[in-house]
Amino acid sequence: MPYADVDNYFSYIPESRLCHALGCTLQSVGFTRVGKNTPYPARTHPEDHLFDRQKGRILQAYQIVYISEGRGRAELGRQEGIKDIPAGSVFILFPNVWHRYAPELSVGWTEHWVECKGTAFDMALNAGLLDPRRPIFRRPDIPAIEASFAEIHALASEDAVGNQAVLSMLGLKLLAILAGPRNAAETSTNRLVNTVRMMLLESCTDNRPMENIAEALNVSYSNLRRTFRVHTGMSMKEYQTEMRLLKAKDLLDNTDLPIKAIGGQLGYSSAFHFSNQFRKIVGCPPTDWRARPGVGREESPSTPE
Repeated sequence: MPYADVDNYFSYIPESRLCHALGCTLQSVGFTRVGKNTPYPARTHPEDHLFDRQKGRILQAYQIVYISEGRGRAELGRQEGIKDIPAGSVFILFPNVWHRYAPELSVGWTEHWVECKGTAFDMALNAGLLDPRRPIFRRPDIPAIEASFAEIHALASEDAVGNQAVLSMLGLKLLAILAGPRNAAETSTNRLVNTVRMMLLESCTDNRPMENIAEALNVSYSNLRRTFRVHTGMSMKEYQTEMRLLKAKDLLDNTDLPIKAIGGQLGYSSAFHFSNQFRKIVGCPPTDWRARPGVGREESPSTPE
């Protein structure tokens, strides 16, 4: 039986400056086997995490819950209705979204969870990689999820507070697994968008028409343009410009090339055009970017006599 060596446990961990800087703070973690005809939920958790099966609960962070054995039901949002949760299911509890869930009384279940907060989860939500309207996952990559939780339980059982930074990164690993494509259609679309991003990165220094990319990929330009914006939040041209300016920053920071030469290398028609677009997007002209404190290139140290 999976996780046969894991005992029931839970840990609640204070916030960490390091984890906050990394974009993900794991705040709680646990593992519980709920046997048949066992009262649920247990009344041993902190008051702000308890919930009544009739009233439900609202959290202020994200929880990833994996059910490895048994089955039950969940309501994940007041308008979403009751959903069956069989073994092999993962569901996400979103901040400020009402929910309640429980194992089937005659069967029980084994649950694993992590609770995280931070900019990584918020950005995934804002980018549409996580969707409160689709909080339940039944995926073929359950082995990767099981392996991640096995690592999490081992570290948390040993020293949850001391291992918080690593546990938080494992929370990000779970996010990466769940935020990926859910089916063949999404996988195909994701591959297409990533191919376009690579092509735009490679051609960021030229002025290749966007229609040429669609032609090279044998797809409709109007559909490609719409799909790219939906998945990245920007147009293909905006993405190309962003890559071009990242390259410009690298050249400004790490070379002594004149501004005109950098603009020409990046495909701009003139130094004025380059400086104007740089100022418009970055907020300062290239000369000010290069002169900002802490960036000046020091001369090579002289050889001691």
